Amino acid sequence: MTNDKVFQMDFGKVYGLLLDKATKKSRTQAEVDEIICWLTGYSPEQLEAARSDNICYGEFFRRAPKPNPNRMLIKGVVCGVRVEEVEDPLMREIRYLDKLIDELAKGKPMEKILRGQEKTDMWVCPKCGRSFKNREQSHYCGKAPVTIEEYIAAQPEEAQDYLRQINAAIKASIPEAKEKISWSMPTYWKGRNLIQFAASKRHIGLYPGPEAVEVFAGRLTEYKTSKGTIQLPYSKPLPLEVIGEIAKWCEDNN
Repeated sequence: MTNDKVFQMDFGKVYGLLLDKATKKSRTQAEVDEIICWLTGYSPEQLEAARSDNICYGEFFRRAPKPNPNRMLIKGVVCGVRVEEVEDPLMREIRYLDKLIDELAKGKPMEKILRGQEKTDMWVCPKCGRSFKNREQSHYCGKAPVTIEEYIAAQPEEAQDYLRQINAAIKASIPEAKEKISWSMPTYWKGRNLIQFAASKRHIGLYPGPEAVEVFAGRLTEYKTSKGTIQLPYSKPLPLEVIGEIAKWCEDNN
């Protein structure tokens, strides 16, 4: 299954699958909820709301209020892949949860699953400041962008103009929103993530959420859309007016 298909899955259905996996091994829903809240920063009430809001799986993680910094300590193989080596940052977050639920189903105690109290001697790369369990561990050592302009400047040259146009359209429509990098993507935030975008090999992905995509579906017929995602290929002119209106709608319906 491709990453996009995983991101588009209904969170409520995925939650049910995770819960089934745990309860079949005599673990509890309370433990599943504690793990999800620990990983993402959602409160139990917010988690319950997300289960019934028809939110897609990718959007659930994009909106995570406060991802736990100790999730970086989650290591090991899930679905045949080492979670710490998953390149897509959003898919890595999903695999973190898969790994924790696997550990729960295998009988691991909660104090071991939740890495908050885990003590380990970590090697810190002197160049990028990232921490690793193994000394001199191989890794990408580039400095992560902290502003939208830094993000754009780090992308392939052919994508930069598209990204700047999209950023300008969003900024002009919601000037009071805060600019930040979240989930390694340019993000406009006002109480929560309003709208995000990111460069891919053949298109720019715009992420305003499933409700916005549904509201503007009639004006996006020339573009590929999915639950919460709009693909803007480099081969087509950018619908800048629509992008600005979508951003404004996201702010007004925050």
